[in-house]
Amino acid sequence: MDSPQIRAWLSASDAMRHRGDWHGAIEMLRRVLSEDPDHARAHASMALALLGARRIHAAELEARTGLALDGNDGFCHLAAAAVLRAHRRLDEAWQHCLVAVESDGADGDVFVLAAAIQQLRGELDEARELLGRALELDAADPDALAELARLELGLGKLDAAAERVGEALAADPGHRDAHRVAGWIALRRGDVADAEGHARFVLREDPADRDNLALWAAIKARRSWLLGVWWRWNAWATLRSDHGQVAILIGSYVVARLAMILAAAVGADRLEEALSWLWLGFCAYTWIAPILLRRMLARDLEKVELDEDF
Repeated sequence: MDSPQIRAWLSASDAMRHRGDWHGAIEMLRRVLSEDPDHARAHASMALALLGARRIHAAELEARTGLALDGNDGFCHLAAAAVLRAHRRLDEAWQHCLVAVESDGADGDVFVLAAAIQQLRGELDEARELLGRALELDAADPDALAELARLELGLGKLDAAAERVGEALAADPGHRDAHRVAGWIALRRGDVADAEGHARFVLREDPADRDNLALWAAIKARRSWLLGVWWRWNAWATLRSDHGQVAILIGSYVVARLAMILAAAVGADRLEEALSWLWLGFCAYTWIAPILLRRMLARDLEKVELDEDF
């Protein structure tokens, strides 16, 4: 591969790593691959760029191509692991992470990704150990610090999480993951204004960031009692499996109907009528609340001033 191609590939990597310019990176990598279609790392980089642009199916194809060209390259396994995590195929992603972690060129990015996957798999002790290895390489690595803050937040250790996220933002004041975690920490502490400040920072740079939109929606729900009740109910229900959610809905209906039948059986007509209206109100509320929330979010997004490099 000649020098111009090397420079183009490095420029694409820089665009992804430091500027989050996924679309610019895709165009640069297309030029590289037009000259050398068998460059495994360029295909792996393309997978990461497509993943950043939320084209996860195309990213999987590129990751597979990179592995087919060089199945021993740790970077190709890193890209495959990142794509598979996006597809929530966590066991497969972890197997690729193991290869990447054990490769000679393993760096902080490898350990941070491996830790994120282990958190999702519920292996928290191993995730902490992997983040420790990343911080041994660079004690001020904002990616590792933000991921460690997320882990502490998940364990309910707000002070430790706040300390780690503060270090991440000190190392990189524009780190989006750190701002998202800082927003969740602030929301857990009841500081809605601070949480909104962090969410707004990310929203301005990337209005399509799904994780940040979840934070933004939680902030709006916290500000509104009407939406807050639905948000908590929905959050509790969606923690269950699909079968569990169906069981909750059917169970709620059965309980309501049984209560109405019992009220009618004992001649409590007013109670039966009240229960009927209560059930109707609950159904209407769970239908209207998400519509109101979506409209509120849409109005907010219309006011967002995009970063000039978006």
